[in-house]
Amino acid sequence: MNISGFPLLVKLTNLPAGSPSAGTDQEDVSIQENVVSSVIWQRWIACYMLQDWDLLDAQFAYVETECIRIQEVCRRLEGTTIDARSLEGTLTDTFNHVLLEDVEYSIQRYMEAWKCDRSMVEFWIAWVISELFPVRPLIGKH
Repeated sequence: MNISGFPLLVKLTNLPAGSPSAGTDQEDVSIQENVVSSVIWQRWIACYMLQDWDLLDAQFAYVETECIRIQEVCRRLEGTTIDARSLEGTLTDTFNHVLLEDVEYSIQRYMEAWKCDRSMVEFWIAWVISELFPVRPLIGKH
């Protein structure tokens, strides 16, 4: 299997009858992002924009580094055995963890550069998100 041209070297179990073995075919699979991915993506964009207040630059940087995250997903799953029915969820969860680690790296970098604690960086990430993305107020809070 391949994800965006990168080999995904996993062994699938519980394949439907008549399916070719995952180790021999060149099937292309994709990572299906979910709402958790979207929230982490917003945080990634916000981290980027703390250094460059240009949404287009941030989106371009995200797309440009996508292949690095996909390679890391493939590396982490290499040699594992995955139930075919849970492949999509496993890919999504692994991708989300990789993306979250990108965000964590940025947070640590800002803490060091700004000589501040995590709460200050988290405050500014939340502020950027509130400026860029629709945020609903808490129910019952005005």
